[in-house]
Amino acid sequence: MSPATSAKKHRFPLTGFWWASFDWARSPYYYIVIIYVFSAYFAESVVGDSTRGQAIFSSIATVAGLIMAVAAPFLGGFMDRGGAKKPVLFALMLILAAASAGLALVAPGVPYAIPLAGLLLVISSCAYTVSELFHNALLPAAGTPRDVPLISGLGLSMGSGASVVALLILIYLLNHPPAGLLEQDIARLSGAFCGAWILLFMAPFFLGMPDLHRPGASWRRARFLPETLRPMETLRTLFTGHPSMMRFLIARMIFMDGLTALFTIGAVYVAGVLGWSPAETAAMGILATVSAVLGGLVGGVLDRLVGPRRAILIELFCITAIFAFQVGMTKTTLLFGLVHLPVSAGKTGMFANPTDVVYLISIMPLSAFIIGAYSSCRSLLVALSPPDRIGQFFGIYAMTGTVTVWLGPGLVSVATMLSGSQRIGFGSLIILFVLGSLLMLRVRDEPAVHGPSPETLMTPAAQ
Repeated sequence: MSPATSAKKHRFPLTGFWWASFDWARSPYYYIVIIYVFSAYFAESVVGDSTRGQAIFSSIATVAGLIMAVAAPFLGGFMDRGGAKKPVLFALMLILAAASAGLALVAPGVPYAIPLAGLLLVISSCAYTVSELFHNALLPAAGTPRDVPLISGLGLSMGSGASVVALLILIYLLNHPPAGLLEQDIARLSGAFCGAWILLFMAPFFLGMPDLHRPGASWRRARFLPETLRPMETLRTLFTGHPSMMRFLIARMIFMDGLTALFTIGAVYVAGVLGWSPAETAAMGILATVSAVLGGLVGGVLDRLVGPRRAILIELFCITAIFAFQVGMTKTTLLFGLVHLPVSAGKTGMFANPTDVVYLISIMPLSAFIIGAYSSCRSLLVALSPPDRIGQFFGIYAMTGTVTVWLGPGLVSVATMLSGSQRIGFGSLIILFVLGSLLMLRVRDEPAVHGPSPETLMTPAAQ
């Protein structure tokens, strides 16, 4: 083989960029609607009471999560038995864009505003989750097994990058509302902005990405439920036939609950312990998202160097160490009081105290390793899953990401109440990181050899 042929063979596949571009189109919805902009507008302006609004919004998210926790395993198996995935993904993206755009109708004082918001948020959240399931199942068609870690990381990086760009555009519009609009109007229209973003940027994926399904399979002939519905027997069979996969899914369920709680409670923690203002926590969010762009790429490279299982263990170790460092910080000290730093007499600007700057700097590697862990988990599932059952395992993967989402926040709540300390309560998440890491040690890198290869499942046009 000539050097030119060898270089061509190992060149990063263009299909990897098409697959990753899907995250660029889809991810801003979650950051803008669920985390930063519309959720705050809904609580403060539509409900009119931030505490009650937060409770209602959390209940809506819980309903969507429970629906997906029940449906995801069946959807995964249905997807393995069904036909072409791209047409279904196209319909899901249209539903997501339409439901997101419909949130523009949720205005203060409108009698149906709260139930309408609940309905649209549940629909859009379910469409978002199911689209992720179908998108992940197409990952083996995006490149060779050697390319999958980098492609997975690139997708997360592009999703984070798109979210930063979209957030910066919205921040500008919020501060400089055009055409006589008010800041509240821009927040109300943020869902419509996400809908337009989806429609604008989803074209590269659908035009360039090959499909992946069994030859001759069709959705009309596919059963949604398996022929025999015996949950305990199915679970026993999965543990017997795929022990490393099931150990990995349990370990991921535990440490991901901790990572989700870290994201959710982090802003509340720094506001209480370090006295950060809303502007400072918002700046932290943007910096964390920017760092996540690098994290996806670093995670992909680490996967290729040491394998996804070892990459997850390295990433969890670094996350635990950095998080422990953060918890050991106060307004005046580092390392649980061993190092004392001066405090600004009259804190007037952002991040005026030295500890503020140290904490902010520590956010960057923490966010990078967290996104790297997300990427490595996706790569490991592809590596462990038989190609003809990847939908089923991604369905279980999605279920384990929602069914115990209460575990991390619940642990923090109980630890905080028992100790009376916000630092001890937040620091209790280390238990989940350590326990997840210990369970990951029992996972073995077993090659997925059952069933047909991805090449035989690809449509003729894709091959």
